Amino acid sequence: MSNSDENRQTYKRESMPLISWIVKKTPTMMHRSMIAMPSRSRQLMFTGLRSSPGYAQQSSSITSLNLNMKPLPKQPVPELKKTMERYLKSLKPLLTESEYRNSEKLANDFIKDDGPGIMLHKKLLERFEKTENWMSEWWLQKAYLGYRAPVIVNSSPGTVGPPQEFSSQREMQVFAARVIRAICEYDRMVKSQSMKQEAVRDIPLDMQPYAMILGTHRQPNDGCDNLLHTDNARHAIILSNNHFFKLDLYDNVGEPIHERKLAAAIKDILDRSCTPAKPVGVLTGNCRDTWVQDYSLLKDLGQNHTIFNVIENSLFILCLDKPVAKECFKEKNNASVRAVQSMTGLSMSTNSGNRWHDKTVQYIVSSDGFVGMEYEHSPCEGVPIAVLHDHVLRYIDSKGNCLISDDSKDFSRAELLKFELNDNLEVAMEKAARRVEGISQDIDMECFTFMDFGADTIKKLKLSPDSFIQIAMQVAFYRTHKRPPAHYESAALRRFKNARTECIRSTSVESVDFAKVMTSSNANINKLKEAMLCAINAHKNLAGQAATGEGVDRLLFGMKMIAETEKLEIPELYRDRGYTRSTYFDLTSSQVPYKTASFMCYGPVVPDGYGCCYNPRPNDILIACSSFRSSSETCTKSFANELQKALRDMKKIAES
Repeated sequence: MSNSDENRQTYKRESMPLISWIVKKTPTMMHRSMIAMPSRSRQLMFTGLRSSPGYAQQSSSITSLNLNMKPLPKQPVPELKKTMERYLKSLKPLLTESEYRNSEKLANDFIKDDGPGIMLHKKLLERFEKTENWMSEWWLQKAYLGYRAPVIVNSSPGTVGPPQEFSSQREMQVFAARVIRAICEYDRMVKSQSMKQEAVRDIPLDMQPYAMILGTHRQPNDGCDNLLHTDNARHAIILSNNHFFKLDLYDNVGEPIHERKLAAAIKDILDRSCTPAKPVGVLTGNCRDTWVQDYSLLKDLGQNHTIFNVIENSLFILCLDKPVAKECFKEKNNASVRAVQSMTGLSMSTNSGNRWHDKTVQYIVSSDGFVGMEYEHSPCEGVPIAVLHDHVLRYIDSKGNCLISDDSKDFSRAELLKFELNDNLEVAMEKAARRVEGISQDIDMECFTFMDFGADTIKKLKLSPDSFIQIAMQVAFYRTHKRPPAHYESAALRRFKNARTECIRSTSVESVDFAKVMTSSNANINKLKEAMLCAINAHKNLAGQAATGEGVDRLLFGMKMIAETEKLEIPELYRDRGYTRSTYFDLTSSQVPYKTASFMCYGPVVPDGYGCCYNPRPNDILIACSSFRSSSETCTKSFANELQKALRDMKKIAES
């Protein structure tokens, strides 16, 4: 792996997909404005407002912690002319000749001396000077807090950990207690502000995302949700059979509760929740505007507002799930079923009511051996989640098989939080249940461990593992659909202060040429190898540009936001076939590395597209593919099979 490739790989490992901000059947972006401002109370908040000035007041994060010992530069504003050249290059494999000529004319008009691009770019540079990060506030609102479709599948990813074997209910209770204790240990490590700042060679990386996950909560709000955070959370919420419990994590002198007492409290919670409660949590899986209305109804009833306060100020949520019936595994393997369980709860008859999707971290443990997580995507990208998850599993593994002694009397019982309900809320829960059930049935997952080889083998072939896998996806899509995809891959921008992601437009002329050669019946091995190396190198260059803030999409996004916030005419470039086609992402992908045998999963970002998340480990690759059953255009199984075939074929070519 070259130095530049090593650099890029580190930034991209944090990547998660562009949120599904393209509403089903509508390939246009949603537009709302927001301004973020921290409150003076213990709970910090990003809040969405109806309108905002051209330059929003910004705060570096919603946490008062500072984990960056070394300063970070601002995210740059890319040079306009070079960006438009890269933009046009990205359009060539996706458009007809006549479409491309029209897009080329519009792009040239956009950047000519009297064109709108020059003025918008100048205003964006002014915003750069006046803000900590010119993009982050807008992106938080547009891609996350202002997104009004259900967060499940569309936005919030799931994590699936390695299956566990519990020989008794007691083992499951001890495991759950150790999950709690491990998360508390991780939280104390973060709060001590002693984490070493990560770096790539001499380039420091932003550590603030590590402080953004525990103690954070997305609160429904009309038009644009609020993002809440507390640095002083001292309790967790435990969900069991749809019941809510508040469990203290520290004793009266500030010491963490012992595992023995936590296990006893878990047993007590399970004993007290044998009968299912009303599935109030399913309301959080509905469309955000509907949830806002139901939230208001629920909050205004009796003392429910105090329960909301307890949930919002918790450190995390632990969902104690019911086992999944064996029939669910008839058509899908364990990993694919668990992927849906991690994102939606699987079904209303199992665990879809045993969730509260607004919490950033929802850990999940079930007696049939599932351990996983769902995370609400607004605060950060995937790496802190992966690091937390690996930390939890390592902590538990370090304990071995020893069971702690059972002393069910010496513990503090969790407090049962019981919502008051009325007829209107009963109807709301029924409607939300139908919506969540529909999403659960629609998402089609194919998750597997590719055992033939892993990252080490690809490195020995002197190739970039990430670029290798990305080009294999291009081949798989082309073989399946006989056309190239608009392919989104996320690049993390952690070298810049308070930055999020940039889009790697992975489809290139070179990648399409290789895909075409791979489908040819008379291509010789030398031609195949030459085309493959050109495609991989093209991807490496695109990824390197994106990781250093020189991509295409965020600049175009920023200039469009300038036009919107200043009520200027939106340039024709944004209505052109080139722009709409290249941002309708048929294939959304990301690398999220776990050291454990775990993987992240999510849904496609368009109704007729695919999602593909992967964890390339030294000797294998964990892959989660998704599409919607409601689409007649896609087939997850076909794509997953072609992806495995492409990986094998490319290895043979590389070895030739």
